[in-house]
Amino acid sequence: MLAPFKPFVAILAALFLTALPAFAEPKAGGFAMPPSAVIIDGERVPVSWNDGDSFGFLAGKYERQRVRLGGYNSLESYGPVHEWGGWSALELFQVTKDATRFTRTRVWSCVWGGKKDHYGRMLVLCNDLVEAMVREGFGHVYALEPPVDPQILALQREAIADKRGMWRKGVPQGLLTSLHSLSEEGGGKGKTYDRVISPATGLSNAINHEKSYTTCQKVCHSGSCLLYVPFELRYGRERADCLRTKHLWVKPADPK
Repeated sequence: MLAPFKPFVAILAALFLTALPAFAEPKAGGFAMPPSAVIIDGERVPVSWNDGDSFGFLAGKYERQRVRLGGYNSLESYGPVHEWGGWSALELFQVTKDATRFTRTRVWSCVWGGKKDHYGRMLVLCNDLVEAMVREGFGHVYALEPPVDPQILALQREAIADKRGMWRKGVPQGLLTSLHSLSEEGGGKGKTYDRVISPATGLSNAINHEKSYTTCQKVCHSGSCLLYVPFELRYGRERADCLRTKHLWVKPADPK
């Protein structure tokens, strides 16, 4: 008597599977959010977001190309490495995840001027994305040299005043965005630098130094801190212990 029920079950199962997002992949706790798309060269192209300021093309003439977005910067996404103001590192890591989710909510319009960064990634500009990320406090203005777009900087000041996103629990004098250890260059010329961005101006400041950092060392400049983790220890099975744990066990901050 139950035999006629089997085709009905099969039909229901097929309908359920076809209703799932085309790019969804099963993960612990549910399905991953599907990737979104961008408009580039007049075509809508599916992309996979790595974090709030980088993605990879999944199709089209740029398929498999990695992209670094220009006009702004988002917080590091490889672990709970940022700290400032009233934020804990884990709280800011959640802001980073929220920023990545936000990038997937719309289709952004982008252009590529033919340039790549030192990692070989395409340097792409998506003006509507820049405005949205800065307005929501999911990204901050990042300029190596003047001029800084006054409209984007005004959006950042508005986000700071309204305590949105990363600005909700404080604004450092300088936002520490990258660390470089002298040991990375095998000694180099005897000096290297750390990069700090001013939330007030959006301009970058390279702080020269002659120090070698150890993995998971906390370094602080201008009211913000960042854990030093070499690139080869940021992902996969070999990632550093401070990126694996729920509670940060780090070495004392470098005194400033």
